[in-house]
Amino acid sequence: MCSAVLACLCVVACIDADETSGRIDTRLRLHAVEPGSGGPEAVAYFDAVARVHAVADEASDPEQAISALREGLAIPRPHGASHAEAVRLELAARLAEHLLARPNGASLARDVLTPMLATDRSLPVDRASARALVALGDAAAALHDDALATGSYARAIRLMGHLREGLEP
Repeated sequence: MCSAVLACLCVVACIDADETSGRIDTRLRLHAVEPGSGGPEAVAYFDAVARVHAVADEASDPEQAISALREGLAIPRPHGASHAEAVRLELAARLAEHLLARPNGASLARDVLTPMLATDRSLPVDRASARALVALGDAAAALHDDALATGSYARAIRLMGHLREGLEP
């Protein structure tokens, strides 16, 4: 963990301001995912998302997987289901990873993730949030947006630290 933080700090220190497309923003607001069912609407949502993942897993063509994952993101999240946001971020991260494998897919991946991971939004303390932040960093790096890449990776590292703290006694 220490070496990852030092590497990130080194990257931040080595970036020339003229090379970045903007200011490096590492603000991270987090909230805990509270246990709770959310009722039958939440169960239906989680079942629908599980089906989306199954379709994406079984897709013989990457474009079919991308289509399924996009459809999954269009499923409305139920109110009162705290895990729904993390489940949605997992879908978005997986979609972004598939998009990044396409030529010119980095801008599409960035467009999917940026609003969901904006620094003024609170993210659930969950591995899905960290995965999505890394995917956003990968998209930004592919687009040579060093500020967004550095900020996203730094936020992911901080979030992973919070996850580790929560798991250790």
